[in-house]
Formats: sequence, C-alpha cells, structure tokens
Amino acid sequence: MANSLTFNSVDLSIYGLSIKSSNAHVLKQALAIIQTKDRGYLSSVQHPSRPFDFRVAVVGTGVADVISKLDNIKKTLGTETEHQLILDVINTRYFNAILDDFDGDFTAPACWEGTLSFTCPDPLAYSTTETSSDFNIDADPKTITETVGGTAITKPVWTLTAGETLSDVTIKLENVTTGEELQWTGSLVDEDELEIDTQYWTVKKNGTSDMNITGEFPRLTSGANSIKVTGLSTTGTLNITYRDAYI
Repeated sequence: MANSLTFNSVDLSIYGLSIKSSNAHVLKQALAIIQTKDRGYLSSVQHPSRPFDFRVAVVGTGVADVISKLDNIKKTLGTETEHQLILDVINTRYFNAILDDFDGDFTAPACWEGTLSFTCPDPLAYSTTETSSDFNIDADPKTITETVGGTAITKPVWTLTAGETLSDVTIKLENVTTGEELQWTGSLVDEDELEIDTQYWTVKKNGTSDMNITGEFPRLTSGANSIKVTGLSTTGTLNITYRDAYI
C-alpha cells in the first residue's frame, strides 16, 4: 500500500490519498536551524516553524468518486487549530500541524494530483506513546534517575503526592542534570497532590492553582536525568509523565 498520512485521527488513505514525494525527512535527527536548548523562559528562543510539503494523489473509481473523496479530505484538513499529523513512514511519532494549502488538478478521470502543505509552529516531533514513571519518595532528600528517549528536551508533568501531614514546608523539585529547580511553599496532608506542569508553567494543589513558587520549572533532557526531591518527607510518591521529543 502507498504511503499516506493521518491528520486529527483520520487516516486519509481511506479517501484514496497517497504521498508521491515530500520534504518531510522525518528520519533526519538534526536540523541546523533548530536550537534545542533554550534555558531562559521569559526570554526563551522561539524555534522556527517547520513546513511540510507533499506531492499527493487521490485515486477513485471515477470523477464523482474522486470529488467526493476530495470533499472529505478538505473537511478533515480544514481546521482552525493544530492537530496531530502522523506519517505512515514513521507512525511512532506525531507533529502538531495546521493546513497551509491543498491544490491540484485531475490528471485522469479517476485520479487527482496536487500538493498538500502544512505548517508545524512547533518543529519537534513527539512519541505517540506517553511515558508515566512512578517513584517512592522514601528518603529526604530523595534522588532518582529518569532515562528519557528522543533527541530533544521534553516538558513533563510532575505529580508529587504527600504520604503524611506536612505543615509549612518548602518542597524542592530539582533536575540536577539540567540545573533547574522549582520550590513550592505551603502545607499538605496525606494524599494531597501537587501537579507541576512544565509546558504551561502551572502548579496546582489538588486541581486548584497554587503558585507560591520560586525558581525554574524542571525539564527533562535526552538520556539519564538525576531528579532530586526535598521536603516531601519519606512517605510520598513522585509521578513523571511526558512524551519523548525528537528534532
């Protein structure tokens, strides 16, 4: 079967779309124009967007069938927001993409050929499988190792769960490998959760915003990360959720 793509969970091969050529180069692991480490937050480097251009064909049983297929493809692609774009040639990764252009002509009564273009404001690809790692915090401080795949820095969600009452404490979450540390001050009781979302720079206590924090939101770099938790005593837990990211 010819290569196709999936957009917004719809496999476009069901509408007869196949890719003849592209500039995707999805197996390439380095792009000179992309800077992968942007330590500053308020003044962080903005990665250049990534364009995808495909030469495609849509094949049907006749003119009417091809037109119907094109209409369904346009309905799928014509969104106002970014959606996951997955290419058949590497279906373990997705890009966040939005349609730029879809144009072409009939080359035969049952075949339409043209170009399909997307823009990915975020040029990185992400694993279609989410990683979720759990650790017992049985020492204070507690240091654990999280080994991350991919080729780029990821922005995880950290969930710290208290195992006892902790009054007026400062809890420190540090990625020793990257030198990034976040401190939260407050009180917790047994089973209270602190959710630290690195992508959106938010901290929630039991689902409610609680931004009594200082420092940097810790990210994860490709490879082994040494993670240090201080102030959660010796009966808590840590969950780290993320997707491997790829240049």
